[in-house]
Amino acid sequence: MVFDIGYDYQSMPTWYSLLLQLYACLILEDTWHYFLHRALHHKSVYKYVHKVHHNYKAPFGMVAECVHPVETVVLGVGFFIGPLLFCTHLILLWTWVGVRLLEVIDVHSGYNLKWNPLHLLPFYGGAEYHDFHHMNFHGNYAPTFTWWDRICGTHVPYQEHKKNKLANKQN
Repeated sequence: MVFDIGYDYQSMPTWYSLLLQLYACLILEDTWHYFLHRALHHKSVYKYVHKVHHNYKAPFGMVAECVHPVETVVLGVGFFIGPLLFCTHLILLWTWVGVRLLEVIDVHSGYNLKWNPLHLLPFYGGAEYHDFHHMNFHGNYAPTFTWWDRICGTHVPYQEHKKNKLANKQN
């Protein structure tokens, strides 16, 4: 057998082990997605591939899935890295699919829902963070966390936007 993945209750990992595996999957997928998403914004590929997704400047949940087939493959590979490395039980696959769908729909929802459990994750970006990416097209490339944007400096336009918005609110 190629994949020896448990599926019975007795071999199910503990809840904290499952949470660690999910977090590791999020980190790996976020890293993959950040760098390849940023590459899809390069002028030589953007108009042929990624622009399909950016036809929506004010995204809603289903926009997450409105992408060019090439983008589906390129960014979709990142989804499988974590499960291929960490999966010891079918429960990880099911919860990973659920968490990733919740996350991708959340960031494309247009609503920064405070009660979303993903907001418990340190450095989680959320809808407001990703909405700026759709509005501006530059920066905020990471799908889940904000650290790659901070490390690579691609969060600066968003920070300036927030500063200007706050200044306009005070005036």
